[in-house]
Amino acid sequence: MLFTVAYVSAQEDYFVGQSRFLQKVNPSYFGFNNLNKVGVLYNTLQINSGQTIDNKYFFGALSFDEKKFSLGIDLNSFRIDTPGLTQNNFTLSYVYKVQLNNNLFFLPAISLGIGSVKYNAQGFIFEDQLDQATGFINTETNDPAGFNLIDVNYFDLGASFIVHNENFLIGLSLKNLNQPNVSFSPEREELRKVKLTLSGAYEFNINEYERSVIPRHSYLLLYGSLANFNNAQYLSLSEEVQFGEFSLGISQQLSNVETINLNNIGMSVGLSLENFDFGIFYNFPIRQASRVFSPSIFELNLIFNFSQFRRNNRGLYKRLQTDNYF
Repeated sequence: MLFTVAYVSAQEDYFVGQSRFLQKVNPSYFGFNNLNKVGVLYNTLQINSGQTIDNKYFFGALSFDEKKFSLGIDLNSFRIDTPGLTQNNFTLSYVYKVQLNNNLFFLPAISLGIGSVKYNAQGFIFEDQLDQATGFINTETNDPAGFNLIDVNYFDLGASFIVHNENFLIGLSLKNLNQPNVSFSPEREELRKVKLTLSGAYEFNINEYERSVIPRHSYLLLYGSLANFNNAQYLSLSEEVQFGEFSLGISQQLSNVETINLNNIGMSVGLSLENFDFGIFYNFPIRQASRVFSPSIFELNLIFNFSQFRRNNRGLYKRLQTDNYF
């Protein structure tokens, strides 16, 4: 039980395609380039040969150009079949646009989230249920923890900002500012600590002289984020090449939990067709016995961009843009 509960707390934002879903790292991205879009993501985390976690995510961004603000919503739900834990999160974000100069924009944001964690107590096995003589597991327990465990419901406050132009992006995000209580026991308090994340991206043209060897609109996006949470640090990096409508990328995730470890290396393939973006991601876990445990993740996503100009961009699928601001 302790392993599962701890994993639920640590599973937040554990996905491969961070550069495609920057709003999960920094909610200010909901206001990026005044875009109106929706997207869905599904991933499966393979913990071991007999246990997986199914994760479902939806987001939507709506821009109010004349009022200089945007609204964003995201919903995330994942479930562990054994012992039967379900966590749901809903977040609403307000992003304001400030134009610093002709091509530089500042996007501060505030976020309010609602979270819940529910469990199936019948899936837990306590020490007094184990019959050491026969090896059988009794169906009932007298452990007080089996009767005192409760569902968790909490509010989460956050703040963030992004500064960007057509070539770079820098952001800072703070989550759990109110430090909500996420304890499963009414007899003790477990406050979720503030999570601080720094993120940045840089994009440049790798076919500036329009050579015929690769597509005319080809860009390399370098992305990284560094999170500090629960006295541990997590570093995510990705390098993604956009060859017109197609993209190929690799990613790396490292952690510093008592010692520095390389957790996994991932691969991504993307395709853009008019207003649709499709993506497939997979990471290869690097598991070091007694030091770090990293699950393998298979991920699918689909994003729809409501921009009326998107279908006529003739292969220009540059990621960092300012063309839609008013």
